[in-house]
Amino acid sequence: MPVQGFVRLRKHQFGRQQAFGTAVPATRAYPFSGVPDNNLNWTDPEINAGSLDPVAPPNRVAPDLTGPLTAPSLDYNSLPLIMCGFFGGGEAPTGGGTAQTWSHHPASATVDEPDVFTYEFGDDVLTDWFQLRDGILESFEITGPEGLGVLSATMAWRFGSVASTGSTDSPVDGTVPTPSLDVDPAAVLVYLKDMGIYIADNEAGLGAGQVTGALHNFVLRGSHEIDQKRYADGDQTFDVKAYGPGARQIELELTLAKTDDTVGTGSESDDWISDQAVNRIVKLVFVSTVLAQSPSTFYGWTVTLPMRYYTRTEGEVGQNTVIVLTGHAFYDPDDFEGVFESVIVNTLSEADLGEAGS
Repeated sequence: MPVQGFVRLRKHQFGRQQAFGTAVPATRAYPFSGVPDNNLNWTDPEINAGSLDPVAPPNRVAPDLTGPLTAPSLDYNSLPLIMCGFFGGGEAPTGGGTAQTWSHHPASATVDEPDVFTYEFGDDVLTDWFQLRDGILESFEITGPEGLGVLSATMAWRFGSVASTGSTDSPVDGTVPTPSLDVDPAAVLVYLKDMGIYIADNEAGLGAGQVTGALHNFVLRGSHEIDQKRYADGDQTFDVKAYGPGARQIELELTLAKTDDTVGTGSESDDWISDQAVNRIVKLVFVSTVLAQSPSTFYGWTVTLPMRYYTRTEGEVGQNTVIVLTGHAFYDPDDFEGVFESVIVNTLSEADLGEAGS
């Protein structure tokens, strides 16, 4: 009998929940790497026990259940998990054919209902799978690399409860792992070579605002404060009962060659060094060479955000100097009517992600 527990047989399976606190079967396997960090916070009491070594048993407190995961090769059908896990809102795609359009335009002056996910993780040892419930993204980072290659992503998941197929006191709900889920062998990858960048004073100017011959790479980051709510309801669990979202930050880091658009009077660098903050609006437009639906609907992703530059640093790419401008998104209730917009065209149905509650 071979030794059990193979790294290459690990799987990451997610399903969007219809209700907080209720686990669902996973609906899709994702091409991620990493492992969950399940810290149950066993704590020794501070007592005098007449011994140099612990005597009294430890006790449990509220656990820290996180999932630092990576998508080394980001594909279009994995993007909705990141957008829904971070922004919430219970979004569903539109489209009557194979092409599906996922749109996120998160609220700033009100609070969107979080989307929460059940996460199943394990390997070939089926008696040692975890089922983590009520997962939400605390932060993400999507990188478009130098060399125009495939995008990658890092994700910091937070979960509200943990169960195990090998646990007596915390058994899983249903069958874990959900059977017959496999990573897509023909996933359509998101390449930086397929992206154009547009920067303008306002949304109306984006059509004529393409910046060419300048962008080397980018990093898109999102993070927000998540307050975990736990209540003594007599159900004898340490589970999170709700999340209270707090301050959110979205930023875009651009590594740019020195061109008339990026340095000099009237440039993006000029806007950064201005005495007063200058409002900019940026659009990243990805159009794949692969059809999502015949005859002319291609996989794609468009990100738009109003932002203001906060930092400029110096860098180099090969034998040339470059600049790195980082801007923070801001709530623009007038021109843009929001803080961020993501529109994804892919072939992922709502059932593939998991149907959100109403």
